[in-house]
Amino acid sequence: MGEPRGVLGRARGWAETVYLWPIVSFVLLFALVPVAILFATGLEHGGGASGFLATVARGADLDALRNSTVQGGLSAAFAFALGYPSGIYLARYSWPGRSLVRALVLVPFLLPSLVVVLAVLDLFGPGGLLSAAWPALGWFGRGVPAIVAVNLVFNVPLVVLFTALGCESAPRDLEESVATLGGTRARAFRDVWGAPSLRGAAAGALLTFLFSALAFAAPIILCGSPRCYTLEAQVYILDFTQLDPTGASLLALAMVLLLLLPTLAYIGIARRLSGFGWPDRRPRPTTREGGPVAYALATVSTAVWAGVAVVLGAVLYRSLVPGGREGFGGPWADLFGTRTANALGLSIAGVVGNTFGFAVLAAAIALVLALAAGVALRTHPALGRPLTAYLFLPLLISPVLLAFALAQFWRPILGGEPMVWILIAVSQATLALPFVMQSLEIPLFGLPRAGNDSARALGASGWQAFWDADMPYAAGGLLVAGLFAFALGFGEFTATNFLVTTQYTTLSVAAYELEQLRFSDASDGAAALLLVVSLAVFLAIALLGRLRDR
Repeated sequence: MGEPRGVLGRARGWAETVYLWPIVSFVLLFALVPVAILFATGLEHGGGASGFLATVARGADLDALRNSTVQGGLSAAFAFALGYPSGIYLARYSWPGRSLVRALVLVPFLLPSLVVVLAVLDLFGPGGLLSAAWPALGWFGRGVPAIVAVNLVFNVPLVVLFTALGCESAPRDLEESVATLGGTRARAFRDVWGAPSLRGAAAGALLTFLFSALAFAAPIILCGSPRCYTLEAQVYILDFTQLDPTGASLLALAMVLLLLLPTLAYIGIARRLSGFGWPDRRPRPTTREGGPVAYALATVSTAVWAGVAVVLGAVLYRSLVPGGREGFGGPWADLFGTRTANALGLSIAGVVGNTFGFAVLAAAIALVLALAAGVALRTHPALGRPLTAYLFLPLLISPVLLAFALAQFWRPILGGEPMVWILIAVSQATLALPFVMQSLEIPLFGLPRAGNDSARALGASGWQAFWDADMPYAAGGLLVAGLFAFALGFGEFTATNFLVTTQYTTLSVAAYELEQLRFSDASDGAAALLLVVSLAVFLAIALLGRLRDR
Protein backbone atom coordinates (compact mmCIF):
# COMPACT_ATOMS: atom_id res chain seq x y z
CA MET A 1 0.00 0.00 0.00
CA GLY A 2 3.01 2.29 0.56
CA GLU A 3 4.08 2.40 -3.09
CA PRO A 4 0.82 3.65 -4.63
CA ARG A 5 0.72 6.41 -2.03
CA GLY A 6 4.31 7.35 -2.88
CA VAL A 7 3.55 7.39 -6.58
CA LEU A 8 0.46 9.51 -5.95
CA GLY A 9 2.50 11.89 -3.81
CA ARG A 10 5.14 12.27 -6.50
CA ALA A 11 2.47 12.83 -9.14
CA ARG A 12 0.84 15.49 -7.01
CA GLY A 13 4.24 17.08 -6.43
CA TRP A 14 4.96 17.36 -10.14
CA ALA A 15 1.46 18.68 -10.74
CA GLU A 16 2.23 21.53 -8.37
CA THR A 17 4.98 22.80 -10.66
CA VAL A 18 1.98 24.72 -12.04
CA TYR A 19 3.04 27.37 -9.52
CA LEU A 20 6.03 28.06 -11.76
CA TRP A 21 3.78 28.95 -14.67
CA PRO A 22 3.02 32.57 -13.60
CA ILE A 23 6.67 33.58 -13.36
CA VAL A 24 7.66 31.66 -16.51
CA SER A 25 4.71 33.12 -18.44
CA PHE A 26 5.43 36.64 -17.20
CA VAL A 27 9.02 36.59 -18.48
CA LEU A 28 7.87 34.95 -21.71
CA LEU A 29 5.12 37.49 -22.39
CA PHE A 30 6.91 40.64 -21.23
CA ALA A 31 10.49 39.88 -22.28
CA LEU A 32 11.25 36.93 -24.53
CA VAL A 33 8.30 37.06 -26.93
CA PRO A 34 8.42 40.86 -27.51
CA VAL A 35 12.18 40.68 -28.09
CA ALA A 36 11.84 37.75 -30.50
CA ILE A 37 9.12 39.58 -32.44
CA LEU A 38 11.26 42.74 -32.49
CA PHE A 39 14.17 40.83 -34.01
CA ALA A 40 11.94 39.05 -36.54
CA THR A 41 10.35 42.35 -37.61
CA GLY A 42 13.73 44.03 -37.89
CA LEU A 43 15.09 41.26 -40.11
CA GLU A 44 11.96 41.32 -42.26
CA HIS A 45 11.99 45.08 -42.80
CA GLY A 46 15.76 45.42 -42.83
CA GLY A 47 16.57 43.00 -45.63
CA GLY A 48 17.33 39.81 -43.72
CA ALA A 49 20.88 38.64 -43.11
CA SER A 50 22.39 41.02 -45.66
CA GLY A 51 20.62 43.97 -44.06
CA PHE A 52 21.80 42.84 -40.64
CA LEU A 53 25.43 42.70 -41.79
CA ALA A 54 25.09 46.09 -43.51
CA THR A 55 23.75 47.64 -40.30
CA VAL A 56 26.56 46.26 -38.17
CA ALA A 57 29.13 47.47 -40.71
CA ARG A 58 27.86 51.10 -40.64
CA GLY A 59 30.33 53.58 -39.18
CA ALA A 60 28.56 54.62 -35.96
CA ASP A 61 27.18 51.12 -35.33
CA LEU A 62 30.56 49.50 -35.88
CA ASP A 63 32.09 52.07 -33.51
CA ALA A 64 29.48 51.15 -30.89
CA LEU A 65 30.38 47.48 -31.27
CA ARG A 66 34.04 48.31 -30.79
CA ASN A 67 33.30 50.63 -27.85
CA SER A 68 31.27 47.97 -26.05
CA THR A 69 34.09 45.46 -26.47
CA VAL A 70 36.86 47.86 -25.38
CA GLN A 71 35.00 49.44 -22.46
CA GLY A 72 33.73 46.06 -21.29
CA GLY A 73 37.17 44.49 -21.59
CA LEU A 74 38.96 47.30 -19.74
CA SER A 75 36.35 47.33 -16.98
CA ALA A 76 36.53 43.54 -16.58
CA ALA A 77 40.35 43.54 -16.42
CA PHE A 78 40.57 46.32 -13.82
CA ALA A 79 37.66 44.87 -11.81
CA PHE A 80 39.47 41.52 -11.67
CA ALA A 81 42.75 43.17 -10.62
CA LEU A 82 41.10 45.12 -7.79
CA GLY A 83 38.37 42.69 -6.80
CA TYR A 84 40.36 39.46 -6.56
CA PRO A 85 42.71 40.49 -3.73
CA SER A 86 39.84 42.23 -1.93
CA GLY A 87 37.70 39.08 -2.19
CA ILE A 88 40.49 36.94 -0.76
CA TYR A 89 40.95 39.37 2.13
CA LEU A 90 37.21 39.32 2.79
CA ALA A 91 36.95 35.52 2.75
CA ARG A 92 40.27 34.43 4.30
CA TYR A 93 41.14 37.02 6.94
CA SER A 94 39.49 38.27 10.10
CA TRP A 95 39.55 42.03 10.66
CA PRO A 96 37.40 44.70 12.34
CA GLY A 97 34.33 45.58 10.29
CA ARG A 98 34.55 42.44 8.14
CA SER A 99 30.96 41.33 8.82
CA LEU A 100 29.60 44.81 8.01
CA VAL A 101 31.52 44.98 4.73
CA ARG A 102 30.31 41.48 3.86
CA ALA A 103 26.72 42.51 4.52
CA LEU A 104 27.00 45.65 2.38
CA VAL A 105 29.26 44.33 -0.38
CA LEU A 106 26.57 44.46 -3.08
CA VAL A 107 25.26 47.93 -2.22
CA PRO A 108 27.34 49.76 -4.88
CA PHE A 109 26.30 47.27 -7.57
CA LEU A 110 22.61 47.83 -6.86
CA LEU A 111 22.71 51.63 -6.53
CA PRO A 112 20.99 53.87 -9.11
CA SER A 113 23.30 54.32 -12.10
CA LEU A 114 22.71 58.07 -12.21
CA VAL A 115 24.07 58.46 -8.68
CA VAL A 116 27.48 57.04 -9.57
CA VAL A 117 27.67 58.86 -12.91
CA LEU A 118 26.92 62.22 -11.29
CA ALA A 119 29.35 61.41 -8.48
CA VAL A 120 32.18 60.96 -10.99
CA LEU A 121 31.24 64.33 -12.50
CA ASP A 122 31.24 65.91 -9.05
CA LEU A 123 34.73 64.54 -8.36
CA PHE A 124 36.49 64.79 -11.71
CA GLY A 125 34.34 66.94 -14.00
CA PRO A 126 34.80 70.67 -14.63
CA GLY A 127 35.11 72.33 -11.23
CA GLY A 128 35.02 68.93 -9.53
CA LEU A 129 36.04 68.41 -5.93
CA LEU A 130 39.29 66.66 -6.92
CA SER A 131 39.94 68.01 -10.41
CA ALA A 132 39.78 71.60 -9.12
CA ALA A 133 42.66 70.87 -6.74
CA TRP A 134 44.58 68.55 -9.09
CA PRO A 135 43.70 69.42 -12.71
CA ALA A 136 45.38 66.26 -14.01
CA LEU A 137 42.60 64.24 -12.38
CA GLY A 138 40.17 65.84 -14.81
CA TRP A 139 41.24 63.04 -17.17
CA PHE A 140 38.83 60.81 -15.22
CA GLY A 141 35.95 63.24 -15.73
CA ARG A 142 35.26 62.67 -19.42
CA GLY A 143 35.34 59.95 -22.03
CA VAL A 144 36.43 56.35 -21.63
CA PRO A 145 38.40 56.84 -18.35
CA ALA A 146 35.28 58.27 -16.67
CA ILE A 147 33.08 55.50 -18.08
CA VAL A 148 35.46 52.80 -16.86
CA ALA A 149 35.62 54.48 -13.43
CA VAL A 150 31.81 54.29 -13.17
CA ASN A 151 31.84 50.65 -14.26
CA LEU A 152 34.43 49.83 -11.60
CA VAL A 153 32.39 51.38 -8.79
CA PHE A 154 29.49 49.14 -9.77
CA ASN A 155 31.35 45.95 -10.56
CA VAL A 156 34.45 45.64 -8.37
CA PRO A 157 32.19 44.71 -5.40
CA LEU A 158 30.65 42.04 -7.62
CA VAL A 159 34.09 40.50 -8.29
CA VAL A 160 34.86 40.74 -4.56
CA LEU A 161 31.72 38.79 -3.69
CA PHE A 162 32.26 36.13 -6.36
CA THR A 163 35.87 35.67 -5.29
CA ALA A 164 34.81 35.26 -1.66
CA LEU A 165 32.12 32.77 -2.68
CA GLY A 166 34.74 30.87 -4.68
CA CYS A 167 37.04 30.70 -1.66
CA GLU A 168 34.20 29.51 0.53
CA SER A 169 33.11 26.85 -1.95
CA ALA A 170 36.46 25.05 -1.62
CA PRO A 171 36.40 21.74 0.34
CA ARG A 172 37.00 22.70 3.95
CA ASP A 173 37.98 19.17 4.97
CA LEU A 174 40.73 19.09 2.35
CA GLU A 175 42.13 22.39 3.58
CA GLU A 176 42.17 21.10 7.14
CA SER A 177 44.03 18.01 5.93
CA VAL A 178 46.66 20.15 4.22
CA ALA A 179 47.13 22.16 7.43
CA THR A 180 47.35 19.02 9.54
CA LEU A 181 50.08 17.61 7.31
CA GLY A 182 52.11 20.79 7.67
CA GLY A 183 51.27 22.32 4.32
CA THR A 184 51.98 26.02 3.83
CA ARG A 185 49.43 28.65 2.90
CA ALA A 186 50.85 28.61 -0.61
CA ARG A 187 50.22 24.86 -0.77
CA ALA A 188 46.64 25.35 0.46
CA PHE A 189 46.14 27.98 -2.25
CA ARG A 190 47.55 25.71 -4.95
CA ASP A 191 45.75 22.51 -3.95
CA VAL A 192 42.51 23.68 -2.31
CA TRP A 193 41.07 27.16 -2.64
CA GLY A 194 43.14 28.86 -5.34
CA ALA A 195 41.28 27.41 -8.33
CA PRO A 196 37.77 28.05 -6.92
CA SER A 197 38.71 31.62 -5.98
CA LEU A 198 40.03 32.29 -9.49
CA ARG A 199 36.88 30.76 -10.99
CA GLY A 200 34.77 33.02 -8.81
CA ALA A 201 36.77 36.10 -9.84
CA ALA A 202 36.54 35.05 -13.49
CA ALA A 203 32.76 34.72 -13.17
CA GLY A 204 32.61 38.20 -11.65
CA ALA A 205 34.85 39.59 -14.40
CA LEU A 206 32.63 38.08 -17.09
CA LEU A 207 29.57 39.66 -15.50
CA THR A 208 31.51 42.92 -15.34
CA PHE A 209 32.14 42.68 -19.08
CA LEU A 210 28.46 41.99 -19.74
CA PHE A 211 27.17 44.86 -17.62
CA SER A 212 29.86 47.29 -18.81
CA ALA A 213 29.35 46.43 -22.48
CA LEU A 214 25.68 47.29 -21.88
CA ALA A 215 26.43 50.57 -20.08
CA PHE A 216 24.02 53.34 -20.99
CA ALA A 217 23.99 56.29 -18.60
CA ALA A 218 27.77 56.65 -18.35
CA PRO A 219 28.50 56.90 -22.12
CA ILE A 220 25.55 59.24 -22.68
CA ILE A 221 26.39 61.67 -19.86
CA LEU A 222 30.17 61.37 -19.45
CA CYS A 223 30.95 61.48 -23.14
CA GLY A 224 27.85 62.53 -25.08
CA SER A 225 29.49 61.59 -28.36
CA PRO A 226 29.22 58.55 -30.65
CA ARG A 227 32.95 57.99 -30.13
CA CYS A 228 32.09 56.52 -26.71
CA TYR A 229 28.61 55.09 -27.26
CA THR A 230 28.12 51.43 -26.43
CA LEU A 231 25.70 49.23 -28.35
CA GLU A 232 23.08 49.93 -25.69
CA ALA A 233 23.44 53.69 -26.11
CA GLN A 234 23.50 53.45 -29.91
CA VAL A 235 20.30 51.37 -29.97
CA TYR A 236 18.64 54.11 -27.92
CA ILE A 237 19.95 56.84 -30.25
CA LEU A 238 18.81 55.00 -33.37
CA ASP A 239 15.25 54.51 -32.15
CA PHE A 240 14.70 57.54 -29.92
CA THR A 241 16.66 60.25 -31.73
CA GLN A 242 17.15 59.10 -35.31
CA LEU A 243 13.71 57.42 -35.51
CA ASP A 244 15.15 54.26 -37.08
CA PRO A 245 13.50 51.35 -35.22
CA THR A 246 14.56 48.83 -37.88
CA GLY A 247 18.22 49.76 -37.56
CA ALA A 248 17.88 49.78 -33.78
CA SER A 249 16.38 46.28 -33.73
CA LEU A 250 19.11 44.89 -36.01
CA LEU A 251 21.84 46.45 -33.88
CA ALA A 252 20.15 45.07 -30.76
CA LEU A 253 20.35 41.61 -32.33
CA ALA A 254 24.09 42.14 -32.86
CA MET A 255 24.35 43.12 -29.21
CA VAL A 256 22.72 39.88 -28.06
CA LEU A 257 24.99 37.81 -30.34
CA LEU A 258 28.08 39.62 -29.04
CA LEU A 259 27.15 38.83 -25.45
CA LEU A 260 26.20 35.21 -26.09
CA LEU A 261 29.70 33.77 -25.78
CA PRO A 262 30.67 35.54 -22.50
CA THR A 263 27.25 34.62 -21.13
CA LEU A 264 27.79 30.93 -21.86
CA ALA A 265 31.31 31.19 -20.41
CA TYR A 266 29.90 32.74 -17.22
CA ILE A 267 27.28 29.98 -16.85
CA GLY A 268 29.93 27.30 -17.38
CA ILE A 269 32.29 28.79 -14.80
CA ALA A 270 29.52 29.41 -12.27
CA ARG A 271 28.41 25.78 -12.49
CA ARG A 272 31.93 24.63 -11.64
CA LEU A 273 31.86 26.51 -8.36
CA SER A 274 30.97 23.80 -5.87
CA GLY A 275 27.89 24.79 -3.93
CA PHE A 276 27.83 28.13 -5.73
CA GLY A 277 24.87 30.28 -4.79
CA TRP A 278 24.08 28.49 -1.52
CA PRO A 279 25.57 29.94 1.64
CA ASP A 280 27.34 27.59 4.02
CA ARG A 281 26.39 28.82 7.46
CA ARG A 282 29.26 26.98 9.14
CA PRO A 283 32.10 29.31 10.17
CA ARG A 284 34.89 29.42 7.63
CA PRO A 285 38.57 29.38 8.58
CA THR A 286 39.96 32.90 8.82
CA THR A 287 43.26 34.23 10.07
CA ARG A 288 44.62 37.38 11.70
CA GLU A 289 48.17 36.62 10.60
CA GLY A 290 50.18 39.51 9.24
CA GLY A 291 53.04 39.51 6.78
CA PRO A 292 53.60 41.08 3.36
CA VAL A 293 50.74 39.20 1.69
CA ALA A 294 48.20 40.19 4.34
CA TYR A 295 49.31 43.82 4.28
CA ALA A 296 49.15 43.94 0.50
CA LEU A 297 45.65 42.47 0.48
CA ALA A 298 44.56 44.86 3.21
CA THR A 299 45.97 47.84 1.27
CA VAL A 300 44.11 46.96 -1.92
CA SER A 301 40.89 46.26 -0.02
CA THR A 302 41.11 49.54 1.88
CA ALA A 303 41.70 51.44 -1.36
CA VAL A 304 38.71 49.76 -3.00
CA TRP A 305 36.23 50.51 -0.24
CA ALA A 306 37.65 53.99 0.41
CA GLY A 307 37.25 54.75 -3.29
CA VAL A 308 33.62 53.62 -3.27
CA ALA A 309 32.95 55.68 -0.13
CA VAL A 310 34.54 58.79 -1.67
CA VAL A 311 32.52 58.46 -4.86
CA LEU A 312 29.23 58.11 -3.01
CA GLY A 313 30.17 60.76 -0.47
CA ALA A 314 30.77 63.25 -3.27
CA VAL A 315 27.06 63.22 -4.15
CA LEU A 316 26.01 63.97 -0.58
CA TYR A 317 28.68 66.63 -0.21
CA ARG A 318 27.73 68.39 -3.44
CA SER A 319 24.07 68.40 -2.38
CA LEU A 320 25.08 70.43 0.69
CA VAL A 321 28.07 72.40 -0.60
CA PRO A 322 27.33 72.94 -4.30
CA GLY A 323 29.74 74.06 -6.95
CA GLY A 324 27.17 76.27 -8.64
CA ARG A 325 25.34 79.44 -7.72
CA GLU A 326 23.47 78.08 -4.69
CA GLY A 327 24.58 78.36 -1.07
CA PHE A 328 24.80 75.68 1.61
CA GLY A 329 21.99 73.15 1.07
CA GLY A 330 20.92 75.06 -2.03
CA PRO A 331 20.57 72.01 -4.28
CA TRP A 332 17.82 70.62 -2.04
CA ALA A 333 15.96 73.92 -2.15
CA ASP A 334 16.53 74.18 -5.89
CA LEU A 335 15.25 70.63 -6.41
CA PHE A 336 11.92 71.42 -4.76
CA GLY A 337 11.62 74.90 -6.28
CA THR A 338 9.26 76.12 -9.00
CA ARG A 339 12.15 76.62 -11.44
CA THR A 340 12.87 72.89 -11.42
CA ALA A 341 9.18 71.99 -11.66
CA ASN A 342 8.80 74.26 -14.69
CA ALA A 343 11.84 72.71 -16.35
CA LEU A 344 10.55 69.16 -15.80
CA GLY A 345 6.90 69.93 -16.56
CA LEU A 346 5.97 68.19 -13.29
CA SER A 347 6.37 69.07 -9.62
CA ILE A 348 9.07 67.25 -7.73
CA ALA A 349 6.37 65.90 -5.41
CA GLY A 350 4.77 64.26 -8.45
CA VAL A 351 8.16 62.93 -9.55
CA VAL A 352 8.83 61.41 -6.12
CA GLY A 353 5.29 60.01 -6.03
CA ASN A 354 5.83 58.35 -9.43
CA THR A 355 9.14 56.91 -8.29
CA PHE A 356 7.73 55.36 -5.13
CA GLY A 357 4.58 54.22 -6.90
CA PHE A 358 6.41 52.37 -9.68
CA ALA A 359 8.90 50.85 -7.25
CA VAL A 360 6.15 49.56 -4.95
CA LEU A 361 4.11 48.18 -7.85
CA ALA A 362 7.14 46.48 -9.41
CA ALA A 363 8.12 44.98 -6.05
CA ALA A 364 4.58 43.67 -5.53
CA ILE A 365 4.53 42.03 -8.98
CA ALA A 366 7.93 40.44 -8.45
CA LEU A 367 7.04 39.19 -4.96
CA VAL A 368 3.76 37.60 -6.01
CA LEU A 369 5.49 35.79 -8.87
CA ALA A 370 8.40 34.71 -6.69
CA LEU A 371 6.10 33.53 -3.93
CA ALA A 372 4.17 31.30 -6.33
CA ALA A 373 7.43 29.90 -7.71
CA GLY A 374 8.62 29.25 -4.17
CA VAL A 375 5.81 26.74 -3.65
CA ALA A 376 7.05 24.67 -6.60
CA LEU A 377 10.69 24.97 -5.51
CA ARG A 378 9.89 23.58 -2.07
CA THR A 379 8.64 20.43 -3.75
CA HIS A 380 11.38 20.33 -6.40
CA PRO A 381 14.49 22.28 -5.29
CA ALA A 382 16.35 21.01 -8.37
CA LEU A 383 14.23 23.37 -10.46
CA GLY A 384 15.96 26.33 -8.81
CA ARG A 385 19.00 26.41 -11.09
CA PRO A 386 17.06 26.20 -14.38
CA LEU A 387 14.69 28.89 -13.12
CA THR A 388 17.61 31.12 -12.12
CA ALA A 389 19.14 30.73 -15.59
CA TYR A 390 15.78 31.49 -17.20
CA LEU A 391 15.29 34.63 -15.10
CA PHE A 392 18.81 35.77 -15.94
CA LEU A 393 17.86 36.19 -19.61
CA PRO A 394 16.07 39.57 -19.24
CA LEU A 395 19.22 41.03 -17.68
CA LEU A 396 21.29 39.90 -20.64
CA ILE A 397 18.68 41.19 -23.07
CA SER A 398 19.59 44.60 -21.59
CA PRO A 399 17.24 47.26 -20.17
CA VAL A 400 17.12 49.35 -23.36
CA LEU A 401 16.32 46.33 -25.51
CA LEU A 402 13.69 45.20 -23.00
CA ALA A 403 12.04 48.63 -22.99
CA PHE A 404 12.34 48.91 -26.79
CA ALA A 405 10.60 45.55 -27.25
CA LEU A 406 7.88 46.37 -24.72
CA ALA A 407 7.20 49.71 -26.41
CA GLN A 408 6.99 48.18 -29.87
CA PHE A 409 4.83 45.19 -28.90
CA TRP A 410 2.73 46.11 -25.87
CA ARG A 411 2.25 49.89 -26.06
CA PRO A 412 -0.15 49.73 -29.07
CA ILE A 413 -2.02 46.83 -27.49
CA LEU A 414 -2.47 48.66 -24.18
CA GLY A 415 -3.65 51.88 -25.78
CA GLY A 416 -0.60 54.06 -26.29
CA GLU A 417 1.16 56.55 -24.01
CA PRO A 418 -1.58 56.94 -21.36
CA MET A 419 -0.97 53.31 -20.33
CA VAL A 420 2.82 53.45 -20.43
CA TRP A 421 2.89 53.33 -16.62
CA ILE A 422 2.07 49.62 -16.87
CA LEU A 423 5.13 49.00 -19.02
CA ILE A 424 7.37 50.96 -16.65
CA ALA A 425 6.26 48.83 -13.70
CA VAL A 426 6.52 45.63 -15.74
CA SER A 427 10.06 46.45 -16.94
CA GLN A 428 11.21 47.21 -13.40
CA ALA A 429 9.64 43.99 -12.11
CA THR A 430 11.27 41.93 -14.88
CA LEU A 431 14.72 43.36 -14.13
CA ALA A 432 14.25 42.75 -10.39
CA LEU A 433 12.99 39.16 -10.64
CA PRO A 434 16.40 37.42 -10.60
CA PHE A 435 17.41 39.23 -7.42
CA VAL A 436 14.04 38.69 -5.78
CA MET A 437 14.02 34.99 -6.62
CA GLN A 438 17.57 34.52 -5.33
CA SER A 439 16.77 36.40 -2.10
CA LEU A 440 13.77 34.13 -1.50
CA GLU A 441 15.30 30.90 -2.80
CA ILE A 442 18.25 30.92 -0.40
CA PRO A 443 16.18 30.90 2.83
CA LEU A 444 13.80 28.34 1.33
CA PHE A 445 16.72 26.07 0.48
CA GLY A 446 17.87 26.04 4.10
CA LEU A 447 14.47 25.29 5.66
CA PRO A 448 13.85 21.83 7.18
CA ARG A 449 11.37 19.73 5.26
CA ALA A 450 9.72 18.14 8.29
CA GLY A 451 6.99 20.77 8.72
CA ASN A 452 6.12 20.91 5.04
CA ASP A 453 6.07 17.11 4.72
CA SER A 454 3.86 16.76 7.80
CA ALA A 455 1.36 19.27 6.42
CA ARG A 456 1.31 17.45 3.08
CA ALA A 457 0.79 14.11 4.85
CA LEU A 458 -2.25 15.58 6.58
CA GLY A 459 -3.76 16.46 3.20
CA ALA A 460 -2.67 20.07 2.77
CA SER A 461 -2.07 21.33 -0.75
CA GLY A 462 1.34 22.59 -1.75
CA TRP A 463 0.24 26.18 -1.25
CA GLN A 464 -1.30 25.48 2.18
CA ALA A 465 1.79 23.57 3.34
CA PHE A 466 4.04 26.37 2.11
CA TRP A 467 1.99 29.08 3.80
CA ASP A 468 1.54 27.28 7.12
CA ALA A 469 4.89 25.51 7.52
CA ASP A 470 7.42 27.56 5.55
CA MET A 471 6.24 31.16 5.52
CA PRO A 472 6.84 31.79 9.25
CA TYR A 473 10.53 30.98 8.63
CA ALA A 474 10.80 32.52 5.17
CA ALA A 475 9.05 35.80 6.02
CA GLY A 476 12.38 37.55 6.66
CA GLY A 477 13.68 36.42 3.29
CA LEU A 478 10.47 37.59 1.67
CA LEU A 479 10.84 41.02 3.24
CA VAL A 480 14.46 41.24 2.09
CA ALA A 481 13.39 40.23 -1.43
CA GLY A 482 10.72 42.92 -1.43
CA LEU A 483 13.20 45.57 -0.30
CA PHE A 484 15.63 44.52 -3.04
CA ALA A 485 12.91 44.82 -5.65
CA PHE A 486 11.84 48.22 -4.31
CA ALA A 487 15.41 49.55 -4.29
CA LEU A 488 16.05 48.35 -7.84
CA GLY A 489 12.83 49.89 -9.11
CA PHE A 490 13.38 53.11 -7.16
CA GLY A 491 16.69 53.80 -8.88
CA GLU A 492 16.09 52.15 -12.27
CA PHE A 493 16.95 54.54 -15.07
CA THR A 494 17.74 52.91 -18.40
CA ALA A 495 14.47 51.13 -19.23
CA THR A 496 12.37 53.79 -17.51
CA ASN A 497 14.04 56.60 -19.46
CA PHE A 498 13.19 54.80 -22.71
CA LEU A 499 9.50 54.41 -21.82
CA VAL A 500 8.70 57.44 -19.69
CA THR A 501 6.48 60.40 -20.56
CA THR A 502 6.40 63.74 -18.74
CA GLN A 503 3.42 62.65 -16.67
CA TYR A 504 5.28 59.59 -15.36
CA THR A 505 8.77 61.06 -14.87
CA THR A 506 10.74 59.36 -12.08
CA LEU A 507 13.51 60.73 -9.89
CA SER A 508 16.36 59.06 -11.83
CA VAL A 509 15.00 60.36 -15.14
CA ALA A 510 14.56 63.81 -13.58
CA ALA A 511 18.18 63.80 -12.41
CA TYR A 512 19.28 63.01 -15.98
CA GLU A 513 17.06 65.67 -17.56
CA LEU A 514 18.19 68.31 -15.07
CA GLU A 515 21.83 67.50 -15.79
CA GLN A 516 21.19 67.79 -19.53
CA LEU A 517 19.48 71.17 -18.95
CA ARG A 518 22.53 72.37 -16.94
CA PHE A 519 20.52 72.46 -13.71
CA SER A 520 23.51 70.91 -11.97
CA ASP A 521 22.55 71.86 -8.42
CA ALA A 522 19.04 70.45 -8.71
CA SER A 523 20.47 67.36 -10.41
CA ASP A 524 22.84 66.85 -7.46
CA GLY A 525 19.89 67.20 -5.11
CA ALA A 526 17.94 64.54 -7.01
CA ALA A 527 20.96 62.21 -7.00
CA ALA A 528 21.42 62.74 -3.25
CA LEU A 529 17.76 61.92 -2.62
CA LEU A 530 18.12 58.74 -4.68
CA LEU A 531 21.24 57.81 -2.73
CA VAL A 532 19.75 58.50 0.71
CA VAL A 533 16.65 56.40 0.06
CA SER A 534 18.68 53.58 -1.52
CA LEU A 535 21.16 53.47 1.36
CA ALA A 536 18.31 53.43 3.88
CA VAL A 537 16.76 50.45 2.09
CA PHE A 538 20.06 48.58 1.90
CA LEU A 539 20.74 49.26 5.57
CA ALA A 540 17.37 47.70 6.35
CA ILE A 541 18.28 44.72 4.15
CA ALA A 542 21.61 44.28 5.94
CA LEU A 543 20.01 44.47 9.38
CA LEU A 544 17.29 42.00 8.41
CA GLY A 545 19.91 39.66 6.96
CA ARG A 546 21.93 39.70 10.17
CA LEU A 547 18.84 39.12 12.29
CA ARG A 548 17.77 36.24 10.03
CA ASP A 549 21.20 34.58 10.26
CA ARG A 550 21.21 34.52 14.07
